[in-house]
Amino acid sequence: MKTSLRSRWMRLSILIIIGSFIMFSAFLIYATSLYLKDLQYRALDRSTVELKAMYETTAFNTINEREIYSNLYDNQRFVLYTNSGEEVYRWPSKDMSFNIPREQIIHPDIYSVDFEDMSYLVQTVKIDSEYWNGYIAVIHPMNEYYTILQMIIIIATIIGFMSISITLVISYFMAGQMVRPIYRFTRQLQYVENNGFSERLDLKTNLEEIDYMVLSFNNMMDTLEESFNQQKQFVEDASHELRTPLQIVQGHLNLINRWGKNDKAVLEESLQISIDEMGRITKLIEELLELTKNENEKTNIIEQINLNEEIISRVNAMKQLHPTYTFTLDLDQAIFYPISQYQFEQILVIFLDNAVKYDYINKSIHIKSKLMSNKIKIEISDKGVGIPKEDVNKVFDRFYRVDKSRSRELGGNGLGLSIAKKIIESNDGNVYLESKINEGTTIHIEFPLK
Repeated sequence: MKTSLRSRWMRLSILIIIGSFIMFSAFLIYATSLYLKDLQYRALDRSTVELKAMYETTAFNTINEREIYSNLYDNQRFVLYTNSGEEVYRWPSKDMSFNIPREQIIHPDIYSVDFEDMSYLVQTVKIDSEYWNGYIAVIHPMNEYYTILQMIIIIATIIGFMSISITLVISYFMAGQMVRPIYRFTRQLQYVENNGFSERLDLKTNLEEIDYMVLSFNNMMDTLEESFNQQKQFVEDASHELRTPLQIVQGHLNLINRWGKNDKAVLEESLQISIDEMGRITKLIEELLELTKNENEKTNIIEQINLNEEIISRVNAMKQLHPTYTFTLDLDQAIFYPISQYQFEQILVIFLDNAVKYDYINKSIHIKSKLMSNKIKIEISDKGVGIPKEDVNKVFDRFYRVDKSRSRELGGNGLGLSIAKKIIESNDGNVYLESKINEGTTIHIEFPLK
């Protein structure tokens, strides 16, 4: 069963107050009862000692009632016994409401007894002097002790009830003050839920935790909105990129259906174009899958590789594919870095292939590696057509092409640089480029030293 924060806060605070008050009251009553009882024993003992001293030093028949009364406190009573336990005198003389058993008289001690629903402390002592041989007993009433104790319990109960009532009221208002920002936060969350990613929480409180939640939520919504927009753009771009080759294939299939059956030239041309476009579609899908894999999976690094050896190996392979190009190397000492060999080869292939595609006049590619004090740097430079200044920061975006018509002729889908960037960043690296129109482009790859 769901309950509100206010209800839980009130229940918890009341339970804490009740538990604390019961423990404190029990301790207070217990300590007070011990103290009061000690006072009763002291009063009884003081009277007994004084009466004993008087009967040991004064003749029995010379002691009057005033002297006995002056040695008694708090409505105490007195009884004088012979050596055999027979009663000789009592004070007050008319009070016959209590009788002490002989066994208690002849065995001096302090006893707790009840007379007529009243509790008393009785102390008997033996007197053995030239003035009197026998016993005396002092009876001390406990009614004052129980009256005070009962009053304390009643007062504690009243105070407890008042405290709980006041606590209930205070907790109600305090709980309201504490959960009010959360209520406001919840209502704004519902508003955001109903109105989409574009809305943000606009809530300022004096509570550090709530303000941090609001800030974190807004940051999360910014990230989600950015991801949503990127995904939307990704789907739109992918749909657009797939639509064109599919339309071309469909057009040529229709052409074959109409005239190609009887015209061999039309048939061969349309089939070749359809095959080429299907190849573009296949490559595009493979690059999309590769990009998705790089975003959602982090490769487990199993060993450090020699980056210079991999650069030399890839350059030699490119020389075989492009014998008319000049590849120059300026490599530092052996450089090792923990990265998947396949991923590093993929990075090199993407950037070298781009350099070859767009440097189709000078055909000169320069690769440089350098081990610095805190990082590893790799540069791949060409003397190609270059990139306009306004497009430099966009070339790593998915499907982005500086010259779309030229890129399409060269077979590019606009995903290679995005894939390379994702691989580099997933391995704690960084990539950026510098370029000038008709002067060339330099790719800068950096990895931190580990």
